[in-house]
Amino acid sequence: MIVNPDWHKPKEKPYFHQISIDCIDKLVECMEGIDIEEMDCDTCFKMQEILSDEIDDPEFLNFAIDNFCEMFGYINTGRVNIRIHRDITGEMWLGVG
Repeated sequence: MIVNPDWHKPKEKPYFHQISIDCIDKLVECMEGIDIEEMDCDTCFKMQEILSDEIDDPEFLNFAIDNFCEMFGYINTGRVNIRIHRDITGEMWLGVG
C-alpha cells in the first residue's frame, strides 16, 4: 500500500527557458549607451529585475545573471534567439540560434 500521496508527482525541472524578445528589448534599452565593463549598481539591479520578471526558475535566473556578459554579447551581434538549457545532471549553458 502506498502511503505517500505525492509518489506519482514527477519532480522534474524544466530543461530549457527561451528568453522572450520583449525581455531582450528591455535589456537592450536598460544597457543602451553603457559599457558592460563599467556597469553601475543601479543598472545591474535593473537588469536583474528585468530577468527576474522573465524567468521563474531560480536556477535559470541565477545562471542568466551570472552569464549576462555572454548573453549580451549574443544580443549585440543580433543573435536574439537565446535559450538557457539544463541537462539531466544540472549542467547549464546558453543556446543561441
